[in-house]
Amino acid sequence: MDVPKTIGARIRACREQAGMTQSELASAAFVTRQSVGNWESGKTLPDVQSLQLVAQALGTTVDGLLGDEVPAIARETTEARRQLTRCLASLAVLFVFYLVVSVIDVSFLRGEPNYTALLACNGIRITLAAFSIPVAKRMREIAHGRELGDAVEIMLFVEGYPAGKEPPNNIFYRTILTNIPTLYTLFIVALAAVYIAIVYA
Repeated sequence: MDVPKTIGARIRACREQAGMTQSELASAAFVTRQSVGNWESGKTLPDVQSLQLVAQALGTTVDGLLGDEVPAIARETTEARRQLTRCLASLAVLFVFYLVVSVIDVSFLRGEPNYTALLACNGIRITLAAFSIPVAKRMREIAHGRELGDAVEIMLFVEGYPAGKEPPNNIFYRTILTNIPTLYTLFIVALAAVYIAIVYA
């Protein structure tokens, strides 16, 4: 049984019975019309807070919307959390390997360049990048299916925080996760600066 589609069909039936449009339901649940469309088509599942608001707007209960699918939803959530954890761990390992290969690559630039070693390092980097593509794609699919918008929401989900929960007030959540693109850019610039410094030293 496709749990999201079953629940989506139930939401749609209740909405139509209540004589509401998707836009009206979206307004009552404080989400976008697209979110309601995604729920009804079975692309995503509403979070607990949204379910409560939807049930209230449609004159039913959360149990009425979920039916007997609660255990299946719990299993799907656990599996999505497990897969996201594996994706994050895999990307972290690939990034560390990429960094190590880059450091080794820089060492081959000292003195007389070893072009065979440089070619091997570039090949390894390309291979690591190729491995990261399907992992990142799967991670995006899970995040989209759970309507996780950014790195903070993804990490909150992985750590089991309920939807809508404020992130912890620490450096990891408030600084690192909110500035990943900037930190990655700084890393690339620093790596390029090291390359240039060694080549022209």
